[in-house]
Amino acid sequence: MARKAPERRNNTPAPWWKWSRLGKIPLRNPRVAQKITNGCGPPSRTRRPTLMARSVFLNWRRARWTASFMAITIIVDPAQSQQTKPAEPNVAAANRAVQSQLPFGDRQDFEDAMRGFIATTPDPGNRDRWAFLEHEAPPTVNPSLWRQAQLNATNGLFKVTDGIYQVRGFSQANMTIVEGMTGLIVIDTLSTPGAAREALDLYFAHRPRKPVVAVIYSHSHPDHYGGVSGVVSQAEVAAGKTKLIAPAGFLEAVVGEAVIGGNAKARRGQYQFGMPLPIGERGNVDEGLGKNDSRGGSGFGPIIAPNDTIQQLVESRTIDGVALTFQLALDSEAPSEMLIYLPQSHVLDVAEDAAHTLHNLLPFRGTIVRDANRWSQYLNAALDQFGADAQVLIAQHHWPVWGNERVRARLANQRDLYKYVHDQTIRMMNQGLGPTEIAETLTMPPGLENDWSAREYYGTISHNSKAVYQRYVGWYDGNPATLNRLPRVEEAKKYLEYMGGSAAVIARAREDFKAGRYRWVAQVMDQVVFAEPSNKEARSLAADAFEQLGYLAESATWRNAYLVGAQELRSGVRSGARSVPGVSPEILHATPITLVFDYLGTRVDGPRAGTANIVINWQFTDTRESLASTLEHGALTSIIGKTAPNAGTTVTTTRTVFESIILGQRTLADAMGHREITTIGDAKAVSDLFTLLVDFEAGFPVVEPGR
Repeated sequence: MARKAPERRNNTPAPWWKWSRLGKIPLRNPRVAQKITNGCGPPSRTRRPTLMARSVFLNWRRARWTASFMAITIIVDPAQSQQTKPAEPNVAAANRAVQSQLPFGDRQDFEDAMRGFIATTPDPGNRDRWAFLEHEAPPTVNPSLWRQAQLNATNGLFKVTDGIYQVRGFSQANMTIVEGMTGLIVIDTLSTPGAAREALDLYFAHRPRKPVVAVIYSHSHPDHYGGVSGVVSQAEVAAGKTKLIAPAGFLEAVVGEAVIGGNAKARRGQYQFGMPLPIGERGNVDEGLGKNDSRGGSGFGPIIAPNDTIQQLVESRTIDGVALTFQLALDSEAPSEMLIYLPQSHVLDVAEDAAHTLHNLLPFRGTIVRDANRWSQYLNAALDQFGADAQVLIAQHHWPVWGNERVRARLANQRDLYKYVHDQTIRMMNQGLGPTEIAETLTMPPGLENDWSAREYYGTISHNSKAVYQRYVGWYDGNPATLNRLPRVEEAKKYLEYMGGSAAVIARAREDFKAGRYRWVAQVMDQVVFAEPSNKEARSLAADAFEQLGYLAESATWRNAYLVGAQELRSGVRSGARSVPGVSPEILHATPITLVFDYLGTRVDGPRAGTANIVINWQFTDTRESLASTLEHGALTSIIGKTAPNAGTTVTTTRTVFESIILGQRTLADAMGHREITTIGDAKAVSDLFTLLVDFEAGFPVVEPGR
């Protein structure tokens, strides 16, 4: 049953927060700053406090979504939750000090987050998952991040303006619903079909039931398209009954980000999103963009290809009486992305290019470095084209902003935020500073320190500046000492040898830990752990340092990475971590056949392939595609639409059967035995090729040497 907003006597929604008094504690206490930074970071770098709120909390089942759309479960010792430790006194003091630096008395975000609230439906199985956020920020969480976590815990159906609604908090992203003359236009479909269905069910419980006449993908990340089969069917889209609109290059971007390097991205995504962590004040509190949970049944549906694509920089459509103007923003937050303006409602949807946080230029999960300069230009173009008319700014994460003056300010501030990080990184790079020095020097743009939406909840100035550096000059900092470093384990052993052995290093590190020099302790213990992975003292001290750094972090992604690292040092990744092909069935099915063979090339064990020369012609009867593949010098290459005259065999099969073998759902021998794969020529060539393909360890080590 939907839960409605409580009413005041004047029939306006009652406030959903309750404010707590915030102590005024000077942040720039030199002793606190020195203990925490050890001279490694400027104590003048501003941090911010928290504002307490009582929220409408949503309690979801945790989705197994990762940035590469792969369901990889890392099994962790249940005892780990009892191994967490409290904040050290100087960490608690530093987090208290945060409260005096930013305008926590500014209630606007909390008012905006609940404006237009209609109702929500609590998950009966997880009613209290986020209830701990109702209290004041504990010593183990940066109060600024705590504030963001409170805001991101709001959920339900919200009216943005006449004819436009959003369902927020049912998944990591938002579903925006635009009412047409006869049907609905749905912008983004959440992570899973189950979440999408629950979102629409909530909407239909309070608004007239109409058919979905169009779906719009704002961009190519799975939390925005993964639930599409819960909104429309493949048949409806294929028949043209439902429009499905996407920005240029959408499918290429989807498979490009998820297929090549998918297993590594999924594993790194565990650290970014903190999925192995317990929910709570010593664990996962947020992601910065939202909560990594989804309503409804678990499991992913098929990826439905668009039947209409925006190709020009600015294009317009009228759908069911609703005018829409699309502005492409390619290679900004996603390779394929666009902003959407609804002139009749004066609403600008900025997709994920101007959310209530500084975003990532290079997320921890990994991707191609994003273009901060173009990102800024797109926002400037939107400000120029739509700024004079727009009265509401919405995004596909977080909550809206109302009023033309505030809309224009938000666009301008976000524009300048990404431009500043870009330009100042380049300036310092041209002055000879390396990526580490730039990251340590660069701070928030002048005048944006108090802008909550510019704070570092998801991306940070530090790692974004390193991304800009990498985009322009690569991984090498120019110093020949770093050109050909020793491998991690060998380097670590030599460091310990020079430093007098692990016992001496650990003894000194304990003193640094007491002094609050957690960054240095983490670096030094990393050397000991890589030299001596079974050294329990080193693992424990490294975990303790990671944990305190996580408690200090304003960024949810930094916090998650530190705390997952601490958890795995203490408990390890149990042997339940399994071997996987490194791609999900949904993504593989949507991948063009040439890219499928590129992906298979990344699974070839090149040294084991040796001088083997395997040439095969492939015929796929269901898709009517043909392809010639060649394995030579350990490299697998292919040409579509061609046959190789020197092929050792010709294989005839279907994509469905081929995919099932790639995914390990059945064996090659079984398919050949049932004549679902037939060959003309040397059948052994096919088995020889598949024998050279390796699976990947889903839970490969990150904070200790690989096995």
